[in-house]
Amino acid sequence: MSSRMLRYFYIAMAFMLWAPGSWALASEIAKVDDTVISSESVAAALKALGPQGQMVAANPELRKRFVDHMINSLLVARKAKAEGFDKNPQFQARLADVTAQLLAGEYMDQLVAKKSSEKEQKAWFEANKQIFSKKEVHAMHILCGDEATAKKALEEVLKSPANFETIAKKYSKDKTIDLGFFGRGRMVAEFEKVAFSTPLGTVSPSAVKTQFGWHVIKVLESRGDDEVAYDKIKQDVSRKYRAKLQEDLVHDLREKSKIAINEKSLKDIKLP
Repeated sequence: MSSRMLRYFYIAMAFMLWAPGSWALASEIAKVDDTVISSESVAAALKALGPQGQMVAANPELRKRFVDHMINSLLVARKAKAEGFDKNPQFQARLADVTAQLLAGEYMDQLVAKKSSEKEQKAWFEANKQIFSKKEVHAMHILCGDEATAKKALEEVLKSPANFETIAKKYSKDKTIDLGFFGRGRMVAEFEKVAFSTPLGTVSPSAVKTQFGWHVIKVLESRGDDEVAYDKIKQDVSRKYRAKLQEDLVHDLREKSKIAINEKSLKDIKLP
C-alpha cells in the first residue's frame, strides 16, 4: 500500500477508533460492532489513490475488497490499542512522524488549492513564459579555471572564430566542447542568459563566470520558439505553478526558522 493511501487510512482509523461518533451523520458503508465505516472515509482513501482509486471505485468487486481491507485494518488496530500498543515509545515516535507528514500534506494541499485559481495561474504564466519556452540553442564553450585564461582564450577566438574548436582543445578543462542543443532551464542561469542572448553564429564578447569556472561561448544555431499559448499547456502551467507555491512556502518557513543538522549523528545513524 502506498504512503499516500496509508495517510488516508490513518485518518479513517483515527476517527473510527478515538471518535466513533464523528461519522454519525455520514452515509454508512459498513459497521464493525459500534464503529461506522462511512462513505466519506472510503471516498477519502480512494481519492488518495488517484487513477487507481477511480478504477477501484468503478468496479463493484474491487470496492468490496477495498472496504474489507479497511475493516481488517480497523480490527487489527483496535486489538493493538486494547493491548496498549499505542503507548509503545517506538509507535509514538512513528505516529508523531506520520501526524507531522499528514498535517503538512493536508495543509499544503488546501493552501495550494486556495491559491490556484485560473486567474492567478494565468498571471503567473504571463510573468514566467520563459519557463515554458520551446526554444533551444546549439552552443559550444571553452571552460577555463580562471578569468585570466578565459580572457586569453576569448582573445584568440575573437581573432579567429572559425578555429573555435582548435582553440578550445588548447584551453578548455571540459573535453565536451560542443554542447549540442539545449533548452531553457538545462544550464546554470549565468550560462543560459548569455547563450540565449548571443546572436547566432557569433561568440559572446565577454567570458561568463559560473560555479564551474569561466566560459567562452559560441552560439551556432537555434530552433523552436519562445512564444507559447496558455490554453495549449494549461495542465503543465497548473502543475508547475502548484509546485512553485509549495516551494515558496517551504523556503519562507525555512528562512524564518533556525535549522541545525548534526552531520556526525546523521552519518552514524543505524536502523533498528
